[in-house]
Amino acid sequence: MKRKEELNRKKLKLKAEGINNLIEDIVNEKIDLPNKALICLDIETTLSIFTKKRLELIDCINNYNPKSVQQLADLTKRMKQAVDRDLKILEKYEVVELIKEGRNVIPVVKREVILFNLKGRQLKESSEVLVAQVYVENKDVNKKILEVIS
Repeated sequence: MKRKEELNRKKLKLKAEGINNLIEDIVNEKIDLPNKALICLDIETTLSIFTKKRLELIDCINNYNPKSVQQLADLTKRMKQAVDRDLKILEKYEVVELIKEGRNVIPVVKREVILFNLKGRQLKESSEVLVAQVYVENKDVNKKILEVIS
């Protein structure tokens, strides 16, 4: 049992170091981030957000611009309840936005780029930084970055 707790602590410590390195590189303008980027730092978070079915929904929204969740369900040949559940998860992580228009809910992809840091290493260095919303495990890191800068 102690061995497992020790491994969990090491894993958490590595995640924290990755987050700190990322924030430091953003503050020091070493990372070139696209506008409207979503950053996933670890594989568990990535897999909890992006399943094959959810990626299919994102692709379908981008290609067909459905005017309702029902239309998206019809396009993907899935039950409306399942599509709605997946859209709510994607909305929670701000990958999609659900816009209410009358009785319809229109799904819109909100993020342009999703960055996966699979090796836990820093992203490439660059002298130019673009504005981006940075989310780590559904927490807005932008406020933390502003605190560090101030």
